[in-house]
Amino acid sequence: MLLHEKMETFPFSNSEKKVIAYMLEEKARIKKETIKEIAAKNYTAPSTLIRIAKKLNFSGWNDFRDAFLDEVSYLNEHFKDVDANFPFVEKDDFSSIASKLMHLNNEAVQDTNHLIDQNDLYRAVKLLEKSQEIYIFATSGNLLIAQDFQVKMSRIKKRVTICTTEGEQLFAASNLRKDACAIVISYSGETNSVIKLAEILYLNHVPIISITSIGESSLGKFADIKLRISTREKLYSKIANFAVNASICYLLDVLYGCFFSLDYQKNLNYKLMVADMVESNRTSTSDIIDEKRQRITDD
Repeated sequence: MLLHEKMETFPFSNSEKKVIAYMLEEKARIKKETIKEIAAKNYTAPSTLIRIAKKLNFSGWNDFRDAFLDEVSYLNEHFKDVDANFPFVEKDDFSSIASKLMHLNNEAVQDTNHLIDQNDLYRAVKLLEKSQEIYIFATSGNLLIAQDFQVKMSRIKKRVTICTTEGEQLFAASNLRKDACAIVISYSGETNSVIKLAEILYLNHVPIISITSIGESSLGKFADIKLRISTREKLYSKIANFAVNASICYLLDVLYGCFFSLDYQKNLNYKLMVADMVESNRTSTSDIIDEKRQRITDD
């Protein structure tokens, strides 16, 4: 749940609701105002603003204000000229659809990149490095996206497992050891089966990297590291998961790329050596993509 949504639905007192309404109306403009100025404009005391922050589980007014302004900034950036839920309309021809989906994918990637916290990214990559096994939990189409990450990692000798059998994910979560880690993917962070397995992982002290939307979620409460994806689509009122899929794919590519870079030359040499042995029979009539064979030896 976004902070904005929580502010709109929380059972505040009448005086507190007035402050909330003011913040939602003024948005980024409150950045220039002090707590006393905001309180005075709403005919209340500064203690009311502090009380609001505490009710929303912030340590104080400044933390609440900063989180609110960060969310306002995020929601105002990107996706200004495209609707993530309905990126094209009935009258659009094929060329327009292709162009609009290109624009949507670009926006989703930029949006996701903006959400990356470098400290969280570093911690996630180092966790992947030290884990004896990486297990990915997801549902529906997210499983298909995760398989590409699994293949990439396997080609540099890092084991990644995905449970694709319905009903077996809870057993797989129960069997994981502490020296493993789990990547749990859920756009809403509220899917019942995902929350249940996250709880099992948490109780078994298996570190969790969550990939989910911004804001609070049940999944996020169990995660050791939270990576955020583009949060622009509705759950189901949309043409397809265009932006979400692009966002997850990009974030998994970032994890793979950063993991690869930890031992860049060794991983590159190994990958090229194996590719040379396995794929050297591949040819093309195009000079751009055809390869001249060169034996790569592992240092």
